[in-house]
Amino acid sequence: MLVPVVVFVAAAGLAAFTLLDDDEVPIIDTSEIDTGTPIDTDDDDAADTDADTADDQASSEQERPSPEWMDPIRVENPSMAIGDPDAPMVMVAFESFGCLWCGNFHRLTMPQVYDEYVDTGLLRVESRMMPYEDRAIPGALVGIAAGMQDRYWELAEVLYPFISGDGDPPTDRDLSASEIGGYRERQSEAGLLAEVERWSDEIDLDYERFLMDYRSDEARRLMQDDTDIGYAVGFTGTPSIVVNGVPLGGWVSFETFDEFLTSILDASTGTAESVGSDTDG
Repeated sequence: MLVPVVVFVAAAGLAAFTLLDDDEVPIIDTSEIDTGTPIDTDDDDAADTDADTADDQASSEQERPSPEWMDPIRVENPSMAIGDPDAPMVMVAFESFGCLWCGNFHRLTMPQVYDEYVDTGLLRVESRMMPYEDRAIPGALVGIAAGMQDRYWELAEVLYPFISGDGDPPTDRDLSASEIGGYRERQSEAGLLAEVERWSDEIDLDYERFLMDYRSDEARRLMQDDTDIGYAVGFTGTPSIVVNGVPLGGWVSFETFDEFLTSILDASTGTAESVGSDTDG
């Protein structure tokens, strides 16, 4: 496979991100946000600077976040995407059903994202299965195989909460030995396949076909393609995302992710939108 060379919007001012393994705490800072607002000029000097201003604005248009930045990494299988294809924001997520923090992201953050961004036509979400290490390969193959039956998103609703476990994510402490043991059991091929089989009838998944797809060379190839693209972007852990050309790595709460998305929407369209937590109260 020819891995695309991806050039993203300069994100130093828009999102600083850290990629950590699944047992560490991600540290993400979206407080310093560059919205790309043009510098105001004095009216007396405007006539002399029209040409320069036009050049600056053209450059700003080229560098601002945009769905077009996502073209090299967009998914080809529509079963792995959800939301309006013409949404002003496109998000590609590198994740896996074998990833604890992916589970926390989908269980605790994504439900409100669906309600307030996807269902309102503001965001298109596309998923690529990238195992962060060998232990996550079964979870990645499960996602690929579910997508081959157009059941990825239905399975995501039950399998990501399964892999994350109950309760709050351990952001201020280490996982206990029993918690790690439980996670490893859920993450195993046997644990994941048993859970898929348990939900298969409810989500209308043909489990026998699923097993054939899960064990196929095609699923392995698709997983490797997703992984190659993730590495080409520069990601080494999951969950990792790119929205309109701006990368972000690690689990974050909805409140933080809401600020991130709102800032990207503003920078992409030049128009502030009142969405997410800003509408509460």
